[in-house]
Amino acid sequence: MSDFYAAIFGAGISGLSMANQLQQRGKSVLLIDPFRADPEAPGPPAAMVNPSAGRKGNLVWESEKCLNAFRSNIDKLAEASGRDDLFNATGVLRPAITEELAENFKQSLEEQPWPEGWVDWLEPDEIEEINPGIAENYGGYFIKPGLTVFVDNYLNTFRNVLTDNGLTFTGLKTEYEFMESDFVLTDEEGKTSTAEHVIVCAGADTPGFDDWAELGIQRVKGQVAIFKTEHDLPWVHGLSALGYILRRKPNELIVGSTYEHHFEDVDITEEAYNRLFGKLEKILPEISKNVKKTGQLAGVRATAPNHLPVLGRHRNNPQLLVYSAMGSKGLIYSEYMASILADHLTAGSDIPKELDTERIYHRLRKKGKIE
Repeated sequence: MSDFYAAIFGAGISGLSMANQLQQRGKSVLLIDPFRADPEAPGPPAAMVNPSAGRKGNLVWESEKCLNAFRSNIDKLAEASGRDDLFNATGVLRPAITEELAENFKQSLEEQPWPEGWVDWLEPDEIEEINPGIAENYGGYFIKPGLTVFVDNYLNTFRNVLTDNGLTFTGLKTEYEFMESDFVLTDEEGKTSTAEHVIVCAGADTPGFDDWAELGIQRVKGQVAIFKTEHDLPWVHGLSALGYILRRKPNELIVGSTYEHHFEDVDITEEAYNRLFGKLEKILPEISKNVKKTGQLAGVRATAPNHLPVLGRHRNNPQLLVYSAMGSKGLIYSEYMASILADHLTAGSDIPKELDTERIYHRLRKKGKIE
């Protein structure tokens, strides 16, 4: 019998959610991540849970199930940890600062299956009232269940709560090898253990695993800038227009993000800063005149060709699985996607075709790249 039901590589958003869902189903889990060995490991300062994505304002895949699953879990984490600095449930404002955005947003409200009570359309004067200093706009909508998540606090608390509940975590570099019926895991100190399954939840590092390189998961660099404002600002909701602006402190603005498909490193750049400041100028023109840059961060996302996550088994080994490519929607997707894969593993339920690894293998077979 294996030491663990599953060894999960990666303790970021997807890995923690996967570990959580398996733990809830009574499974023993080893979570591996050399980059998160510190109990207070650094991370992004904030991110948005926004069910309405992009310039079109379309609802994300299974938005209600995804948002409800995430909110339920983060509420439990806050209760278990006693922390009140994991998130703000203060909504998301999407101001239409161009006529095109206004048309798109109104069409979204008319045609998308918005859950009852989720959203209100606001006229320009109403937007100015709740968000003084906002750019001239054509109205917009307010998403009541939208969240601002303080990602560093969230990830560290999530990991600590899981370990308190019996999860085994290691920050040692570890390799896996399949031997007959299970995986042998060997860490950098030479210690070995076994697992029935290996699940790679490594985000943008997924292509670095030889078993998953053929999936064609793309790496997209993103940068954010942090600004200090001259005075405390009177709103706490998130802003999403041509970019996003989040609040962590009364006099702080976190502005994102860039989407860089061609990059050589993960260093911050002046070019990205200029683009980010341009977003701030467009959304909060007057406020942007009196801000001071206090920080800039860069990271890398993982995306798949149809912009949906990749879940499922390896074509040559059903005990090897992947959960990756959540793009910029990692938080909202995280718990519900993990529950889908956990149910598939433990109860044999199907993975939706648009998410399954088989969708990519099918395309590769048609192109003659795999058999």
